[in-house]
Amino acid sequence: MIRLFRRQFNLTIILLAVAVLLIFLHYVKILTPVENLLIKVFSPVQSSVYSLGVKFRNFYSQTSFNQDLETANQQLLEQVRQLTIENAQLKVTLVENFQIKNQTDFLSQNGLSAVIAKVIGKGLFPDSQILIINKGSRDGVQVDLPIIAQDGLIVGKVIEVSAELAKAILINDSQSSLAVTVQNQTQTKGVVTGEHGLSLKMELIPETEIIQVGDMVVTSGLELNIPRGLLVGQIETLESEPNSFFKVAYLRSLINFDDLTVVSVLKTSQP
Repeated sequence: MIRLFRRQFNLTIILLAVAVLLIFLHYVKILTPVENLLIKVFSPVQSSVYSLGVKFRNFYSQTSFNQDLETANQQLLEQVRQLTIENAQLKVTLVENFQIKNQTDFLSQNGLSAVIAKVIGKGLFPDSQILIINKGSRDGVQVDLPIIAQDGLIVGKVIEVSAELAKAILINDSQSSLAVTVQNQTQTKGVVTGEHGLSLKMELIPETEIIQVGDMVVTSGLELNIPRGLLVGQIETLESEPNSFFKVAYLRSLINFDDLTVVSVLKTSQP
């Protein structure tokens, strides 16, 4: 055991002495030729190892950069998505505010009382023109009250009411009928019905009445709860019915019913 320890100790002393000697010979330049030879011999291996290290480092850096770039790209895409949603919501809000202002101004100028409501849905059947609004009996909405949009355009009537919601039939629905007057010299009376959601048809116009394309048509005030003078549409074409004492007028609506987002439910029959 002691002998083994002495051998290890002696070996350590010898290695230290050799190391010191090599360091000394390096500094006095004696080993320079040998060092140059070793560098020359091992330079290809050293170059390959160094090149491999550089490639590995570059690969790692590029991978890390790509990951950072992908993360940044995803963040930017999410920001764009959020901004797109916010922009769309802002546009909807601006349109609604514009419509609310128009309706509020009309109601104020004409001394009308109304409940302003948002359109939250439509009827389930494609051949019916039904709107669902977010106001109901709690807000004073009742069946048969007129629905207007913008600055006094009548668009329908309330047909069903619950506590918080109501349904309205649009005037372009085939089941709708509305007593109207042409704004001409004789104040020609008639009835407007819907044409499957496609147009408005004014009927029961006496053949002798003088009406023209371009004349405006308004509510006549002959129906309960519906004031006189609400704008219905403009006469676009006229047709005479064969063997009849009446003629028909087709009206152009001044509003796109599909674009309705805000409406007012009139609570008074006084114009």
